[in-house]
Amino acid sequence: MLNLDRALDGGGLGILDLMVFLRGVWRLTRTLEDRRAGQRGRLDGRAVFAPAGAGLVYRERGVLRLGAFTGPAERVYRYRFPAPGRAEVAFEDGRPFHDLDLSHGRWSVAHRCRDDLYRGSFEVEGRDRWTAVWRVLGPRKDLVLRGRYDRAG
Repeated sequence: MLNLDRALDGGGLGILDLMVFLRGVWRLTRTLEDRRAGQRGRLDGRAVFAPAGAGLVYRERGVLRLGAFTGPAERVYRYRFPAPGRAEVAFEDGRPFHDLDLSHGRWSVAHRCRDDLYRGSFEVEGRDRWTAVWRVLGPRKDLVLRGRYDRAG
């Protein structure tokens, strides 16, 4: 059982201990809007933040429905915690992706991947819910990805 009381900011939406807050299993719902292709989609699955060394490994698995495609989708990230309320997020291979600080309940980031710009915004909506929205723009991309994480169990 997680001790979320020590992770939350006195009942507010700020997160004092991000690793404690994230650890565990989350139901994941993500909508996808490909504005360039005129397609909408959805991913339904789960995300698990499991201990890995001094940090957490994030494993996401679900079913993606986008246009005529329906099939499995997966991704893995690694989280390091240089401070209790802050994480450094890396791709599975260790390349840096973005930082995350939910000590005030919200965070915005930008990440450049070649010619594409990823802008992310994160928000704690409650003790057992948070959201991540990514806007991706580039020469061949115009995407909006909206994910909602609800603590499972």
